Amino acid sequence: MRRIGHLGWLLLLATAGCAWLPSGGRDSALSKPVALKRCEDLIRLRVVAGDIGLPTLGARVDKADRMPELSPYVDPDGEHLLPTAPRCVVQGTIVSVDPNAPPIRYAVNLPLQWNGRALHSGGGGLNGVVITAPGNKASGRFDPIPLDRPYPISLGYVTFGSDSGHQNPDTTFMRSDEALRNWGGDELKKTRDVALKIIQAAYGRAPTHVFFTGESAGGREALIAAQRFGADYDGIIAVSPVLAWNTIHLADNNLRDKLIQGWLDAPAIKLLAEQTRANCDDADGLKDGVIARYMECRNEVAALRCADGRAGARCLSEAQIASVNAIREPWANAVVMAHGVTRYAGYGVTGDEDSPRYQYAFYPVGTVPPSQPLPPGRGFEPQRGAILNFAAFWVRHAIVRDEKFDPYLFDPRPHAQRIQYLSALFDATDPDLSTLAKRNGKLIILQPSADNAVGTPMVAEYVRSVVAKMGPAATDRLLRLYIGAGGGHNVTGPSQLDTLSLLEDWVLKNRTPPDAVTAVEMGPSDLTVRRSMPACRYPAYARYVGNGDPNSAANFRCTARPDPLAFSPAR
Repeated sequence: MRRIGHLGWLLLLATAGCAWLPSGGRDSALSKPVALKRCEDLIRLRVVAGDIGLPTLGARVDKADRMPELSPYVDPDGEHLLPTAPRCVVQGTIVSVDPNAPPIRYAVNLPLQWNGRALHSGGGGLNGVVITAPGNKASGRFDPIPLDRPYPISLGYVTFGSDSGHQNPDTTFMRSDEALRNWGGDELKKTRDVALKIIQAAYGRAPTHVFFTGESAGGREALIAAQRFGADYDGIIAVSPVLAWNTIHLADNNLRDKLIQGWLDAPAIKLLAEQTRANCDDADGLKDGVIARYMECRNEVAALRCADGRAGARCLSEAQIASVNAIREPWANAVVMAHGVTRYAGYGVTGDEDSPRYQYAFYPVGTVPPSQPLPPGRGFEPQRGAILNFAAFWVRHAIVRDEKFDPYLFDPRPHAQRIQYLSALFDATDPDLSTLAKRNGKLIILQPSADNAVGTPMVAEYVRSVVAKMGPAATDRLLRLYIGAGGGHNVTGPSQLDTLSLLEDWVLKNRTPPDAVTAVEMGPSDLTVRRSMPACRYPAYARYVGNGDPNSAANFRCTARPDPLAFSPAR
């Protein structure tokens, strides 16, 4: 993969007399960019209920402002952000039918020179924040695009998104079924329809192509777009999708139960990671801390059991081993979910459990044990594992609907009807992508192999279900699953991938995506490539050729193997 550095992009985009031109030549449908015709007067635009494909009371534009170029800056996390093109930012609300359901707040970014395409962005976490709004960097870069790539708005894309119909940290909205349906997926259709009306008014024509991109909870939304609203999109990117939303939250609540009894402190996590790397690191031909043969490393945590079953300096207690198994192994749900899902496939054995960034200390375990009992309220506890907080929130506020309910040892069976209702709203597990296929739409899924917030086995199981439903040939025509070797959630490790260019080539140029694409790990503070590796099409893995720079993708080959789900991990 050819890489243009930070300064190179600045020079490219700041060409005198044609600043912020979209990428010419990528879309044969447009020979030249389309100029923005309207901005400030869009404040008078009204979108009636009949313009929106799902029930609302219509939409309004609350603000329409021209925004100057946003210069490069360093955010509070130390990440260098690139310039954002001058644009017209339209912000507004979609009015709910139920007066108790909050409006959907949306934002649409209109470039001064438009390439004719639109990019819908999904949210993250529990949503509640307007995606692509001013001050939200999703209006520019989005995961997993490498950090030095120009933002879609600077390539001429219209970008848009919403808050999914509620505002964090409010929980009262969950008492409204319309608000829940919006969050579950309805807001995607409503936001898309309103955005297209604004685009038509701003440029005098509709987009040639509409794309969607989302990561994590936004990845779930990307798959909802593919499954429910496939007729509306030409191409979709889903990264680390939390697709079995209800099942994974219940599995994570079970993990929370185990950690209350068998907490994993930093020495225990380090011991586990060292054992894993000793067992599996060199299976891909290189001992480098990356287990590229994802989902094949066996769970041998039982070998770390202390002789007396109590925790020790270089061994684990029975309760700690139960906690590790709750992370790694499949978990059977007592309630059958939408589309026949009966289990969470587990996070698997990743090999970087002790990584300080977005692994055990952040997502599945945290740095402080969960409280028992959980204090009343929203249910989010600082320093606890992030996914444990999501799980407790979901049990307490979505299923039981009691802010004082303690999720410890929660039994889902008495709440089966409620859980199945929520599953139908939120779970992106439908294998039927025929509507997307009829539009000749394309779906690219990127999953980091060492993701300890969204299990790679779960994503692989979903793709297998699509193959079973659609058939291998039809699936091949519309879907690619790439696995970033060693990457974690939030696109850490060598898993930054230019999925937008892949999607453009597939949709606009009818170029079949390759089975191996180069992914990078780029330093957020200096925008230099620390390492590159192939992201292989599932189920292949990246194997070192035996010589050459181990930090260069050129010295790895995607190697075929049987489907890793055929392997049965030791328990």
